Amino acid sequence: MRILLLVFLAATTITFAQRPWVLQSRTSAGPTGKLHIVNNGLVFYDSVALRSFDHGATWQPISTLTGTVCAMSDFTSGISVAVTYDAATNLARCSFSSSGTTWTQFDSLTITQRPIKIATIGETWYLATAGSKIYVFSDKLDSVSLPGSATTIDVVARGTDLIASTSAGIRTSADGGKTWSNINADGLGVLHVANGIVYATSVSGVKKIDVDAKRVDDVGSWNIPEAPPLSLDIDSYQGGLYTITKGASYQMYRLDGDTTWTELAYPLPGTKATVTPSVMTIDAGFVILSHQLTEGFTDSAGVYSYDLNDFTSVEEDLSTGLSIRVQENTLHLSSTINDAARVTVVDILGRVVCDQNVPNVSNATVELPSQSSGFLGIVVRFNNGKVQRRHLVH
Repeated sequence: MRILLLVFLAATTITFAQRPWVLQSRTSAGPTGKLHIVNNGLVFYDSVALRSFDHGATWQPISTLTGTVCAMSDFTSGISVAVTYDAATNLARCSFSSSGTTWTQFDSLTITQRPIKIATIGETWYLATAGSKIYVFSDKLDSVSLPGSATTIDVVARGTDLIASTSAGIRTSADGGKTWSNINADGLGVLHVANGIVYATSVSGVKKIDVDAKRVDDVGSWNIPEAPPLSLDIDSYQGGLYTITKGASYQMYRLDGDTTWTELAYPLPGTKATVTPSVMTIDAGFVILSHQLTEGFTDSAGVYSYDLNDFTSVEEDLSTGLSIRVQENTLHLSSTINDAARVTVVDILGRVVCDQNVPNVSNATVELPSQSSGFLGIVVRFNNGKVQRRHLVH
């Protein structure tokens, strides 16, 4: 065991330009499969609903959800909701779960447009459809509609605001959809909320929606010679923003310091893949991607993963300026950067052992759980986007 650990530690000192994605499985949930994290588990759903506990390598069917599974979401107090749809009868079934494994139907309704997304505000959840109608589930069932002929692409909640990307621009509501404001912006798609900011995919990079100022702005610059690429999906992890794009190839980018998009991982194989409203999600530090190829290397279609906590291939030497001293279960950190930061400790399997904010990393302490032992990686992320890393054996 000691020899294996020494070999592993030696490997972590080697640097690589990038790392490849890992093809986890050749699984598909259906022609418009979506990936989400529900009840702290990875789900993949469309024609069927599947759940994985190993970042997409193996999948278990969720047999208590029948029909086409159109939307799944965490709701409140450990409860999640899911909506299935039968297009032949226009019947939508609503189910809930406290485990993510067993689901119980609690309501049904007849609707003419396929459900596409769930957004939640407090004890109320909103079911958007592929048309203009949004159903409101609270102490009673109600519905609201987008103004004009706009059809919904995606909908999210930020605090008490509803934000919808539509065929006619962005619509926002501060009163649960009773009235809507318009933000003129074309070409926006999937929405994502991180740190109170609403982001959107677009035909030219990632955009930020300023709900209060009713404005859409570019997010970051692209370190590429051509124009910003088509962004397909967005997610966030430990304060960082990630996007999957389609330009000359399918490529993942990370936003560094809120200013620059940097390539992360090798490009994905293939020339054309099915795009759905959620092809990517982040599962405990692993980016999970549904890459269902229809042209070019189609035998490589499936579910891919990329480990954001992998310490075996740091592109640059990020350990400079950071020293760590261990005293029992306390890490004493000393950095040349005199600033506040977020300190994350992960184990050899990429699991987060400790995650906390410290006021000043130039002289900081982090308490580890008493059971923590073995190889540990430490990531220090500063507010300006700078990162320092080290690893140790505890």
